[in-house]
This record gives sequence, C-alpha cells and structure tokens, in this order.
Amino acid sequence: MVLENLSQKHRLSVFILFCFLLVKIPVLSQTAWFTDGYHGGIYGHYPQWQARFMVEQLEKHPDWAINLEIEPETWDTISVTDAENFKAFQAYFEKEGPSGRIEFVNPTWSQPYCYNISGESIIRQFHYGMAKTREYFPSASFVTYAVEEPCFTSSLPQILKGFGYKYAVLRNPNTCWGGYTSAFGKNLVNWIGPDGTSIPAVPRYAVEELSTESTWQTESWTNSNSFIEKCFANGIQFPVGMCFQDAGWDGGPWRSEYQPMRYTTWTNYFEMIKGKVEPEDWHFTQEDIKPGLVWGAQVVQEIAKQVRESENLLVTAEKMAAMDYLFNGKSWPEEDFAEAWRTLMLAQHHDCWIVPYNGRPGDTWADKVVRWTEATNQIASEKISNLFARTNNTEYIRVYNTLGSARKEEVALILPEHFRGRKIVVIDAKGKPVPHQLSESVDGEVTLFFEASVPGMGYATYWLKQSDKELPSKKELDLSSEKLTSSEKLAIETDYYSVIIDPAHGGTITSLIDKKKGNKQLVQNGKYLNDLRGFFYKEDRFYEGSENQATVSVMEEGELFTRVKVENQIAGHNYYQLITFYENNPRIDFTLHIDWDGQPRIGAYDQSDNYEATDRNKAFYNDDYKLHVRFPFSDIGRKIYKNAPFDVTESKLDNTLYSSWDTIKHNVILNWVDITGQEQDYGVALFSDHATSYLQSDSLPLGLTVQYTGRALWGRDYSIHGPTEIRYALLPHSGDWERGEVEKASSQWNEPMVAQFTSGSPEQQERSILETIGDNLEITSMVVENGNLLVRIYNTSSREISREVTWNCSVDKIEQVDLKGDTIRELSPVDKGAGRLQTNITIPQFGFVTLRFIDLQIKE
Repeated sequence: MVLENLSQKHRLSVFILFCFLLVKIPVLSQTAWFTDGYHGGIYGHYPQWQARFMVEQLEKHPDWAINLEIEPETWDTISVTDAENFKAFQAYFEKEGPSGRIEFVNPTWSQPYCYNISGESIIRQFHYGMAKTREYFPSASFVTYAVEEPCFTSSLPQILKGFGYKYAVLRNPNTCWGGYTSAFGKNLVNWIGPDGTSIPAVPRYAVEELSTESTWQTESWTNSNSFIEKCFANGIQFPVGMCFQDAGWDGGPWRSEYQPMRYTTWTNYFEMIKGKVEPEDWHFTQEDIKPGLVWGAQVVQEIAKQVRESENLLVTAEKMAAMDYLFNGKSWPEEDFAEAWRTLMLAQHHDCWIVPYNGRPGDTWADKVVRWTEATNQIASEKISNLFARTNNTEYIRVYNTLGSARKEEVALILPEHFRGRKIVVIDAKGKPVPHQLSESVDGEVTLFFEASVPGMGYATYWLKQSDKELPSKKELDLSSEKLTSSEKLAIETDYYSVIIDPAHGGTITSLIDKKKGNKQLVQNGKYLNDLRGFFYKEDRFYEGSENQATVSVMEEGELFTRVKVENQIAGHNYYQLITFYENNPRIDFTLHIDWDGQPRIGAYDQSDNYEATDRNKAFYNDDYKLHVRFPFSDIGRKIYKNAPFDVTESKLDNTLYSSWDTIKHNVILNWVDITGQEQDYGVALFSDHATSYLQSDSLPLGLTVQYTGRALWGRDYSIHGPTEIRYALLPHSGDWERGEVEKASSQWNEPMVAQFTSGSPEQQERSILETIGDNLEITSMVVENGNLLVRIYNTSSREISREVTWNCSVDKIEQVDLKGDTIRELSPVDKGAGRLQTNITIPQFGFVTLRFIDLQIKE
C-alpha cells in the first residue's frame, strides 16, 4: 500500500485528512428540496403557449414537479383559445393524479393579499375559485396553500381547514415587493390562528434572511449553497427552497444552486417529512405580515375605497335578498350574485394594489378596478332597489337591518320632489313620532334622516304623516351660500360632547370633552385634533392646516345631528372637512375633501432622480412625512389594537415608522384601530372607509395616512389624478375595544340600515329572522344555497362564547357545516312554540361557524 511507504508522521496526516473528508462528505451530500411552479393568470400574465410548454417540460424533465398558482378564470379562456394544448395539459394532470407532479396550491379567484379585504371576501375567493378549478380538473385536490406574493392573513388557518386544507406555506421568497412574513423557526411550525386553529406550515426559516442583492427576494429563492449549508448548520434537516416563476417565463425548471436537490410539490414535501420533525408552535399574528404597499398614493387609496364600498354593498344585498326569499318567497338570484362576486374578486387581485399603473392607457389595473367595482355595485344596487316590492308610494317606509343585533340609529332616505315644502312627521309602529331631520343639497335633493329601531336581521315599518311643523326652507337647510364665518371659537354641545373648534388654528378641534365619561378631556393641551400635516419636499418644509385661519360654518343643526364645515388650505391647496356630531350616537364622523392645484410632491424626499429598485431605503415607506390627519389624544395611552379579517391584534410595536425594505412594520388599518391606556378603562377607535396605514410615534399617539406623491415601486410616479376624498370616524368609549363594542360599531358604520318606500299598508309592521344574537356575535353572511339558508356567525371577541339564539322559524334540520358544505354536526334546537326555535351556539374567540337551515319556514 502507498501508506506503507510514508513516514509515521505523514501517515498520521493522511489519516486525519481522510477522517475529515469522511465527516464532510455526508454534509455536502445531504439532500435539499425545491418547489418550482408557475404564478399568474389571464388578467396578469399567461401566454397562449403556457399549457403546451408545461407538458413538454414535464415530459423532458421526469424529475421535475410544478406547483400552480393560476387564476381559475384563466381556464375559461385558454380552453377555447388554446383548446388542443389545454386538453393535453388536462390529460397530463389526470394521468399524474392528485399526488403526482402537478399540484394546485392557490385556487383563490384572483390571488388577493387577504390582509386588506374582508374575511367574507377571502372565503368567497376560495369558494368560487375551487369550484371553477374543478370544472376543468375534476380530480383536483386542495391540500397545501402556497403563494408567490405575500397573500397571508392571521386567520387563514381557520379558513384553510374549513376548506379541507392540511398544510400551508408561510413564505414568498421571490416576490417580496409587496412584503414578506417574519422569519421564525425551522423545518415546520404549527401555524396557530387567532381562534386556536392550527395547521402545519413551512415558515420563512429564522435563518432565511432577506436578499442583500435585491428588495424583492429572500435567500431561499435559488437554494444557494450558503443558504442550504446554513440551514443544515442550524438544525434544519429538510431544507426547502421555493420559486414560483411567472407564467410566461420560458426557461423550464428553475435551477437550484445547491446539489443534490429534488424537485417536489408542496404536498409531497409535507408528506415526506411527516413524523420526521416536531413542528414548533407559532402563534402567528397579523404583525408577522410585513406589507409594503404605497399607502397614501391616490391610486391605491381609490382602489381600496372602491373595493370596500363594493364589499359592503354586496353583502348587504345578499342579506336583504335572503330576507326577501324567506319573507316573501322571492327567487334567489344565484347567477347575478356569482357575477357580482366575480367582478369584486377581480378588483381584489394583488396586482391591482401593487402595480395599479400597469397596462395600456385606459386599461390599467386601476382602470379595471373602476369597471369591475361598478359592475358589482350595479348588480347589488339593483337587487336592493327591486327587493320587497319597492314602489313610488311614499306613505310607508320600511327600514332593513342586515346585522344580527337590534339597532336604534339614524337612517337616511332621499325624498321625491313633491315633498319640498310639505309638513311631515315620521311615525313608528306604535303611533309615536320619532326624531327626524331634513337636509337639502345644493341641487335641491331632500334627504330625510330619522331615528329607526329595527330588530336584528329584519325590518320595521314607519309612516310619513302630515304635521303642523313647517319644513325648513332651502335657506335654513343649506347654509353653504351664507357661511357663518367668525374668528371666534365655535362651541358645539351635544348629549355626548362639549366641543371647541378654533378657526384661528385651521378649524381644528382644540377641546373635546366626553360628558358621559366624567367630562374627560380628549385633546392634549396646546395640540390640535383633526389637523393635517405633511412634508412638501419641493418646498422643503412641513405644512400644517393649523397654521392658517379657517372658515368654520354650522351647516346643519337638528334633532339628530349637527354638521360643521371647515374650509382651509394647506401649502396653497384648498380643502374642506365635514364633521358630524350626533345627538344619540357617540361616533363622530369626518369627511375630508382636498382640491389639488397641480402636482404637489409629498413625502420624505425626492427620489425621482435616484430611484433604484435595489435600494432598501424608499421614500414612500416613511408615513411620518406623508400628509396625514393627526389625533393627539390626551392621557389615553399608547396601547393599540387593530382589526383584521376574523381577528383583532394587539400591537407589539413601539411605533409604526420605518423607511427601508428590511425594516417593514405592519401598520395597516383594515376597518379600525383602537388606542387605549394601560389600565384599559378608556379608549378611542379610529374607523377608515378604506384599507390604508395608520401612524403611531413618540410624538403622535395616532394618525391616519392621507396622501403620498412621488416615486415608488419600480420607479413609477404616483401622482395626483383629481380631488382626494376620504371618510373616517372617531368613537370614544369606556373600557377596551371589546367592552367598548368597537367591532359592532364598525359593522354599523360599514353596513348602514337601508330605508325604502313600500307599497300599501303592510300586513307585517315588523319581522325578523332571529330575536337576539347578543353582543360580540356578527352575521357576516346570509345566503340561499340549493334552497337552504346558510348563515355565518363570527365571534368578534377575544373569548369563547356560548350563546342561546332564538330563530323565528320552523325548520326540518339545522346543521353546522364546514366551508366545503360538509356536515360537522347536527344541532338540536328547542321548540319554543309559535314558530320559534332556540339553539345553543359555541364559538371560539375570533372563530366563525356556518349554519345550514334545511326546509326553513319563517314565522308569519
């Protein structure tokens, strides 16, 4: 042997080297895994040759596997325009089978981000998308949820499990433009949602860092040698990388730098490691999602407003149609509602929010959203208008409540022209007059506001009667032509508040005293509530509305509310604010309208000449420099809670400000954020009519983003396209958000009661599907399916609730079903007589249940 000719010293050196190689070789030869696939669709990117290409590449590379995230509506088009190749792809999928080399990992209709839309919208995205996919791939199974974009929200485990999913992936390594998730754990985690539902998931590993070469990738997108070796060194036994290619990329299998490597579908990967590693529990919160959209950009703001309006209107229309079906035997317009959801779901497409300017002139994503939401609104509005035999008879009014609990609040109804000058009074079912108020717009349209009491998920009837009280004249109704201007401070007194509005400081609120809460002063001494502030970088300075003298007018004052108009300017741009104080409601409503003069530049700095996609620092991240509304509350504290789809999260952030891609914080307001003190004895909620960002810093307890202009993603100039108009509201309350019933108040704000004239003397003055559902339970959906009523009930509280609910109906059977429609259990209702049933429902914190009523008959 060669060793025999070596010295003892050399033989020892060779032996040590040989032992070293024995130790190193297994490390270098350990297998890693990679999940390849395609993302896109007919609205984003899907070329005609894609189906043929996937089949050819699968046949050419027998070790390859693909995970598909394709918009389901794509197949409607491709099955016609590329029929032959699509049939070949269908056949290939059927040959491979559900556990083969092709897997559908995200069947949602339009791959929405999820955190920026309602929980009910997310459910419909899966419901309609899975059904459409199975039209073309009948054997498709949906086992693992995985996405290219940061399409996550904290409550997804509950939704995924409801649709039969077994696994999930909590990373999006190659498309982090719009954000990413927190790094956590290794191998596997138990992703635990707010309701306690758990689903095994692959996280972005704790060692999986953001790319140092881009601002849109993490380390696992190519399975680099350094990344995989780091995984092994940190105890990750089965490291897996991920890159969903855009449909249209023609390079074939994505190449992993590390070898040996195996391609896999996500489900096959999970099944392969099952029982080999112990998942770590991860109580994933909404703040583990780090979204980096261009909050405050007018185009994003408009998209968010349009989507929110359509969400609210469509759910209201469905609930009213269900009532009409049950009360009056009207047919259920299934096809119309499916089409309304289709266009709304398309408007929720992630590309609408992150690349709104992409597309041809007149057909950008932003243009599409306008058309899509208008189509949804038209269907929903027509359904509402035609329900319950609406007529031109103006003697009787029905008011419909689409929430599960009884409500007593103001409702609005536009009156026909012949009401001008009439003497009227509004009478309830007991013959008693109710508080009302009339308002006439500049163009002469008269709106009747009155206080209505309506049972949950039902209606109540009111009458318009002759009155000795004169209808106010136009001059009294519309004071905009004769402003009540004064340099003196304006004092407003309601049952709830004593308010001082100061024209000398921009018409801001300098004093807001809560009479119901021990005369608590809500405004910091010397500060200005509802002030506008932003950095106009061309002028190189901050501007504030409170710097200027404003005009303050009392526009309307009556039995129900007082409305004030503040007219001001900031940096030479005129704006007005409408502030409404109610007599019987603690909520304060605001409308902000800005008429821009030219193209202001608002943000931290001018990035137009030096924008680089790889630069981690981006001007559009820094909310403190954007134009925002400021709420300097006094002695309330800094504890923040914020709602999310089927969730409320307590913020753990010291502040919400960041300025670079690698320090993104979750600063999103979906419907509301709530600020309260450490003792949680008092708080104030801020409502927004669109998803955007909120501010909290050392110097500002709470703020709302209004406007950003300048360079942002891909160097696009996010400019002004017209006036800015948003709505927001404040709700002071006792206790924390839960005791203050903030979620309930938010639902009331988003789903106002609907008033319509009705024909003749109604036989039923008041009807309701249920008698009581109690606080903290919200009906998010009520639809008819195959002749049965489906009701989804959400527990808005942070504790499990068991509640007895009385239903005004008789029924053959009541079942609790999952989101697939499969029976979980049959309920045993108690017959309370007179066509009434009582059920006991237990729902975990932030959980929901879906009940199916079979052969339901409503009590007359």
